[in-house]
Amino acid sequence: MKQSILRIIALSLLVSTPFVILIGRSTAQGSRNENRGTIVTQASPPEKTLEQVGKNIHVLNEVPQSQLYPVMRFMGASLGVQCGFCHAFKNGLLDSPSDDKPEKQTARNMIRMVIKINETLGQGEPRVSCFTCHGGHIAPQTFPRLPLPLPSPRAQAPAGPSALLQTSPNMKLDLPSADYILNQYFTAIGGLDAIDRITSCLIKGTSERLNGGPLAYETGQSLPGKGYESFLTERGPGERVINGQRGWTKDADGVKELMGQQLLDQELSLPLFMILKLKDQYSSVRVLGRDKIDDSDVYVISAVRRDNKRERLYFEVENRLLRRRISYTDTRVGVIPEQTDFEDYRKVEGLKLPFMIRTLFVDGHIPIVTRQFTEIKLNVSLDQSKFNMPLAPAR
Repeated sequence: MKQSILRIIALSLLVSTPFVILIGRSTAQGSRNENRGTIVTQASPPEKTLEQVGKNIHVLNEVPQSQLYPVMRFMGASLGVQCGFCHAFKNGLLDSPSDDKPEKQTARNMIRMVIKINETLGQGEPRVSCFTCHGGHIAPQTFPRLPLPLPSPRAQAPAGPSALLQTSPNMKLDLPSADYILNQYFTAIGGLDAIDRITSCLIKGTSERLNGGPLAYETGQSLPGKGYESFLTERGPGERVINGQRGWTKDADGVKELMGQQLLDQELSLPLFMILKLKDQYSSVRVLGRDKIDDSDVYVISAVRRDNKRERLYFEVENRLLRRRISYTDTRVGVIPEQTDFEDYRKVEGLKLPFMIRTLFVDGHIPIVTRQFTEIKLNVSLDQSKFNMPLAPAR
């Protein structure tokens, strides 16, 4: 009886939770043509799992190492807590392997429950997560809060086809193809010929977190597959670098090598890689419909990246520019979104490029990062020493 009740509860969670409808998976594309200056990423060696590299791992054993911190941040945001809620601190430092806090064992049990629900009732898809019940609170919300909102008046049925069109702006009526929207975008920012002529760029400006002021920021990119970011934080200087099949970060905690999906995510976080050569980044694209961002109408495209990661692209109907890009990372405990907005487009040597890029993360420490550019130079010589890896990665 108890198992039946639990099954009913789990099924109700699965059915009632709203989910973004995303397109199915598709086989990632292979390497790209270097002569066209596109991004080239060859197949990387298999990534190690948490069980292989971590200590005292009881669940999430087979999860790729690169997903450790995104998953931890996702769980923290789902409960509205920080690392110290489950993990112990010793001598002022986080002791992740320690089992001193009972909350850690509770977290393990909750992770097992979420995985079991998704395996048995979600057909293996991460449809239920920590956030499904907790919604940003430590204690799950088990009943509706009073007073309940008054129900909205029942909408009147439209009188005919024209009224239906007016009251349902997001319906898929007379939508252009994904190819048409992408080609219009390329034309709007300056044309494919101008895009193909770009071999490098140097961008300077500031980077600002939600909880701090603007600090110096610089990025240099060289197509295909090389780029760096240099920035200041409250803890001192930092950098992120990709050089073909290798990448790393360097900050006050030392040097850490990027691995697996982290490498491509970093590549596509660089401004030019993020907005140019869009067609080369995806194995499939299709139009979902129309929506609104602020007061602007946008077309919404659903896409599958060449690493099988799902994304949505939002293009403004009026000016045809890319306004938003959202990526979704599937993990064992839920789907982790990351949203990037593009604003303040200006002409640079015949191309229209965004001078403000704002990224929203599922991260209680750094939920928003805004990059504001003061200078963009195209086809410049870059300091090649920036792409030399420092000392051996910290372990």
